[in-house]
Amino acid sequence: MIRRFLYLILATVILGGLAGGLYYYAFIFKPKMIAGFIASTPKPVETVSAAEVKTESWQPQISGIGTLVATDGIDITPQIGGVVQKIQFDSGQKVKKGDLLVELDHDTADATLRSLEAQLTNAQSDLDRRQGLADKGLAPRTEIDQLRSQRDSLKAQADQAKALIDQKFIYAPWDGTVGLRAISLGSYVAPGQKIVWLQKTDPIYADFTVTEADYGRIKDGQPVAATFNAYPGDTFSGTVKTTDSKMSDSTRMITVRATLGNADGRLLPGMYANVLVDVGSPEQVMTVPQTAVVFSLYGDNVFVAVPAKSPPAGATGKVYDIERHFVKVGPVRNGQISIVSGLKTGDQVVTTGQNKIDQGSMVTIDNSVALKITEPNTIQ
Repeated sequence: MIRRFLYLILATVILGGLAGGLYYYAFIFKPKMIAGFIASTPKPVETVSAAEVKTESWQPQISGIGTLVATDGIDITPQIGGVVQKIQFDSGQKVKKGDLLVELDHDTADATLRSLEAQLTNAQSDLDRRQGLADKGLAPRTEIDQLRSQRDSLKAQADQAKALIDQKFIYAPWDGTVGLRAISLGSYVAPGQKIVWLQKTDPIYADFTVTEADYGRIKDGQPVAATFNAYPGDTFSGTVKTTDSKMSDSTRMITVRATLGNADGRLLPGMYANVLVDVGSPEQVMTVPQTAVVFSLYGDNVFVAVPAKSPPAGATGKVYDIERHFVKVGPVRNGQISIVSGLKTGDQVVTTGQNKIDQGSMVTIDNSVALKITEPNTIQ
């Protein structure tokens, strides 16, 4: 009985040792061996593009998104109603101050005026005859006063009829461009009904908003450059004209009005404008391509390539070690982003291939794989 118990204990010890050995080999020795093989394997050398940190002279600017507004703009409307007899303009036409735009039917008003003028002539004749008699003492003064009052009343009525006829002729109040006409020949227009939009667009206003913090740097007469989606690559110059007299309570923004030249008429009211205002004197800033910066919740960073301390054997070309630098960034302009801190002039920063590398990676630089910037970015 004891011998059988000893055999059982011995078998248990042998099986336990085998199980422990298998566990040690599978979960301790083998992972360490694999990790050692991996650690001893040379790191792959990735290919990236890079650019040097430069120092550039940048003009400080304030940016804003605005809307173009006509210098003067009104709806042309009649003061009195009538049937359209003549239309003297075409849609989109440039007009001068005093040009006749629309003539309404005035035959009835002409007839009324002729009747009043005839009565006025007759009243003047009666007054002249009675005045002659009164001068000789043959007519009372009261009759002269009555005739003069009748004449003056008829003259006032004739002047009123002339004014009504004048209102049948609608003229351009200033030089400008008309829009799409909203009437047709023979149609009836009521008082105040829109006939056409007239606007003066040379110069033209660009109204844009700036923050409360930037408001203190805005001054009348500062240079302004505006760009528009309708004209990519073109810049329209102007100056700051004035600012609004009140800050918005909800947005804490204030509206700034700039004046832009528009002699060729390419700019239209209502167009969106990307506006840049030059403020202060040019400043020296460090810049890198915008693609070099990796933006993350943990902080903006760039990969800096430095000459490798231990380049792998057999590597072709110059090899660099990768260091991650956290940076503080500033404005962006024409594909370049300014660096406030974290780099120094002359550093080589990776601009393409950041997804393949990390701290401690090795790379070679081939700028033929660099991304091409197709559209310049505005200041942010």
